[in-house]
Amino acid sequence: MTTAVTAAGIPGASLIVVQHGEIVDQEVWGEYTLDTRVPIASGSKWLTAATIMTLVDEGRLSLDAPISTYVPEIEGARVGMITLRQLMSFTSGLVADERVSCIAAGSGTLRECAAAILRSGVVHEPGAAFRYGSQHLHVAAAIVEIVTGQGFADLFRERIAEPLGMERTVFFQIGNPASAEVTHPLPAAGAASTLGDYAKFLEMITHGGVAPDGTRVLREASVVEMQTNQIEGAEYASAAAHRMAAETPYGLGEWLNSVDADGRGIVVSSDGSFGFRPWIDYANGLFGVYLVEDRGSGFVEADTGTREPDRPFTSGLWVYEMTAAALSD
Repeated sequence: MTTAVTAAGIPGASLIVVQHGEIVDQEVWGEYTLDTRVPIASGSKWLTAATIMTLVDEGRLSLDAPISTYVPEIEGARVGMITLRQLMSFTSGLVADERVSCIAAGSGTLRECAAAILRSGVVHEPGAAFRYGSQHLHVAAAIVEIVTGQGFADLFRERIAEPLGMERTVFFQIGNPASAEVTHPLPAAGAASTLGDYAKFLEMITHGGVAPDGTRVLREASVVEMQTNQIEGAEYASAAAHRMAAETPYGLGEWLNSVDADGRGIVVSSDGSFGFRPWIDYANGLFGVYLVEDRGSGFVEADTGTREPDRPFTSGLWVYEMTAAALSD
């Protein structure tokens, strides 16, 4: 790792691995410390899905009700039949996020941007195709705001971060991370976190939704649902090249890198495009967080194209594979 970090010219990286409830590895490289916080990109999706599922647990949202149940003004429209399950599994059929300028620009509020996404319509029948992207969770998080009357960033803090003691994990305002008011976060990719904070989240997930202090954050059945293949039978239409090649199954807000005969996740993750890698390996009784921010100096699987010989691997699925090889039961 020291060699890769140095060769890529990035500040550092860090790793924590917990097996059978014990920390078996916790290391930092380069300038990183255990408190270093980085943008986690798509690692945000797991946090967002968990936040939404707390409302499903309370009966305030249903995974399978049409979203027009919560947004009456779209009743009768094609997009009104989309369900929360389809939004959280990226099978809603909504247009790609790059076609909706407010997502990247952060213009307006989250709800205003979600309305623009819905006005753009669908490119597939809801449920017919898997398209990895931000648009689905943008709409899902906006529905959460409508139902609760609270901002999504505040809801994440109250329902996930505070119960777990994730004191340095936040969703930022798109385009203005210094803003104290977060009216337009990016639920699919706009959070920042630390090694220890995200490990607390994974610890809760591995304990069936229960925090270390005994606080129940999620129902166990909800954790199971999140980690069950939701895209069986759907066309595999759009994702990173390595995911397209493998047709990796997807749950609710998380990748299922391997599944059992019932479609339940054996190794689950939520990889970020800058190299952030959180994962749970049920086969080996472990979970881990690999933290790095590499915006192109090195090479990770989320990159497009072919790796040039002088670009060192600074992150990738090899993190999971090498950890499993070292700690295999």
